[in-house]
Amino acid sequence: MEELQLLGDCWNGLKGREKAYLPREAKEPPQAWSDRIRRTTFDNRFEPAIKDYAGLLSVFSLNDDVAQSILDNQDNIDQCGNDLWTFFHEADQYCLRDGWCGIMVEFPPADESINSQADLLASDRRPYLVLVDRRDILNWRTIKVNGKPVLVQVTIREVRLEPDGDFGEKEAIYYRVLRPGEYFVFQILESKVGGSEIILIEQGTTSLDSIPLVYYSVTESQLFAAKAPFYNLAKLNIEHYQKRSQLNEVLRKCNLPVPVRKGLIRTVDDLKKVPPLVIGPNSVLDIPTEGDFFFAEPSGSAIAASKEDLKDLEAAMNRMTLDFLTSGDHQKTATEVVLDSTKTSANLKGVSRRKESAMQQVFDYWVQYTGEIEGGSIAMDEDLLSMPTTPEQVDKLESLATGGFISQRTLLLLLQRGKVLPRQFNIDEEVAATEQVQQDEILADAQNIQAEGDTLDPSSTL
Repeated sequence: MEELQLLGDCWNGLKGREKAYLPREAKEPPQAWSDRIRRTTFDNRFEPAIKDYAGLLSVFSLNDDVAQSILDNQDNIDQCGNDLWTFFHEADQYCLRDGWCGIMVEFPPADESINSQADLLASDRRPYLVLVDRRDILNWRTIKVNGKPVLVQVTIREVRLEPDGDFGEKEAIYYRVLRPGEYFVFQILESKVGGSEIILIEQGTTSLDSIPLVYYSVTESQLFAAKAPFYNLAKLNIEHYQKRSQLNEVLRKCNLPVPVRKGLIRTVDDLKKVPPLVIGPNSVLDIPTEGDFFFAEPSGSAIAASKEDLKDLEAAMNRMTLDFLTSGDHQKTATEVVLDSTKTSANLKGVSRRKESAMQQVFDYWVQYTGEIEGGSIAMDEDLLSMPTTPEQVDKLESLATGGFISQRTLLLLLQRGKVLPRQFNIDEEVAATEQVQQDEILADAQNIQAEGDTLDPSSTL
């Protein structure tokens, strides 16, 4: 929970939690502490890194074997208006932030008016997906079946908004316990005399012989065991925040030199006689013969070292993210980007395969509700970090197609793989359209030749 607290705080930009990471120094006045926190801005590197990585994972396509009911509801997969890609983009952010999350395939309670598969398809009752934060999956039980862990019980915390008075709302916490083929919903009520009481609010059965909760992680296959892949980045981000606060305070103090009068006060009684010091263009200072007046300021020798330390921290955070694809101290060449991205690309391929497997499990639970034979699968783009085809390479491919060495379809396929054409570009439709245009042109030429022959003078044919 301590790690999850840190990850959640970084994700939310430390909102309301600044004092936990910039503690009060010894003998520091409360107002000075609050002012120091207010002057320090949290440069969030954690959240953008996760969202960028999740954006790469959002590039996938549905295979031809996907169930028709999933295709019919892909634009509102969670009954909240989110399409399949948007839903899993958020799920990717959850599991990259925390290590893993849960995806539950829900199905509305049975309706007595539905007596057949045709009645089910004609109604609005259908499966939908629910994203479950790791923090809300409180406990679970598994058993080994043929050497594979199988989930037999899980408790999920639910936070619901309930009416409070005429216009207000309040949060109420419920606990949903899932078991194969059944579920229970409990609430813990605190009694006025102390202690608590567990109340059964709801219970019911499902048509499945398993718990329709998919453990979703793109970094670790072992059930409920994945660690947060960007945890070290979050810790570095906090360290950066703390050292940035220290540097700000040093700069602030160094930029405020202190005026010093030397020789004016010789005894304790002089302290009572000397008026407050006023500095300005309309003020005059009386200094004794051997006195002096000057501004004392720190040398600031530690400022440069603090700035270099911050730069080292920022470089370390950049190494943990994908910033080398879009930013850096200089414009990198294509070769440098390829070398830097090799390790990330290899890791991304493993991530892609885990996502494909998890989504196939989700689809399998879906069709267990609908009665369809096969749920289907997706295809991830494993070449996300590959470099696009250069203009010189495009020219060579076009010359090969013009010379008849490769077909028009092969040219379009290579251009699509080289990211010259978008993934949504339909090669089959384009080839068919091109062939139709060529056939129309041939037919038009033949008609023109025939028309010219019909208008020739017979006497001039010799």
